[in-house]
Amino acid sequence: MTKLVYIDVGTHFGQEFNSMFGSQWYFFWKIIRRIIGFYLLNKGEKISIKNFADMVQQRRMIKKNKENFLIYFIEANPKIINYSHVYKKAQGVFNCSLTGEDNLNIINLFLANFDSEGSISQGSSIFSDKVNVSKENYVPTIGIPSRTFFELLKIYLDGTLDKYAVILRLNCEGVEDDVIYAAHQSFRNKLVLTMGSIEDVKECKGNVAYLNLEKYLDENSLSFVRFSSSVNTWIEAHSSINVVYKNIFS
Repeated sequence: MTKLVYIDVGTHFGQEFNSMFGSQWYFFWKIIRRIIGFYLLNKGEKISIKNFADMVQQRRMIKKNKENFLIYFIEANPKIINYSHVYKKAQGVFNCSLTGEDNLNIINLFLANFDSEGSISQGSSIFSDKVNVSKENYVPTIGIPSRTFFELLKIYLDGTLDKYAVILRLNCEGVEDDVIYAAHQSFRNKLVLTMGSIEDVKECKGNVAYLNLEKYLDENSLSFVRFSSSVNTWIEAHSSINVVYKNIFS
């Protein structure tokens, strides 16, 4: 059995997953909103007719091959998991925070946008100094060392699948570097694509940590592609996933 394993760390409401496997309504509504934003509100980037056609085609290719994907979501905020139905579509859901620490621990997840309920806000972080979180509003979550998590996940996948490759999509509010390092050390050449957003590393840990991450990606020939809820990232992201899929299943 061969699978393309899609691991999403910091899933939030699964916008990226839905851009590939969600309903047609979701996909086209997001594009329509982007078009309205550009032409009527003078916000954001333009989507050309060619880009629109490319997005439709690339998404169609991914969605028709969904049976060959294994989906794993990692989300620290339990209230988001309870709120969003996207988590029912994954093969595995882990309610925890991946960390750069050495030990398993119960830690605070500081809620974004001063949302004491924590049910509908994104961007919550284990770093209390992150600009959009409140030090007073938090929920407890399990902090799992990234190295431990990926070592165990690899053992599980090795015992389940004959052949697989890993796509890592992440937006985990400052621990992206720890997650990438650990995933690569565990999966090595099976990690074929890294995606998402890594700018929070600079905000939470400083410019040196961010530059070290960029250097690591370059030195290890790890391809990184932006992939977020922004429609304008979907063209390259979907195309990159299709290239990886073709290489694995050709």
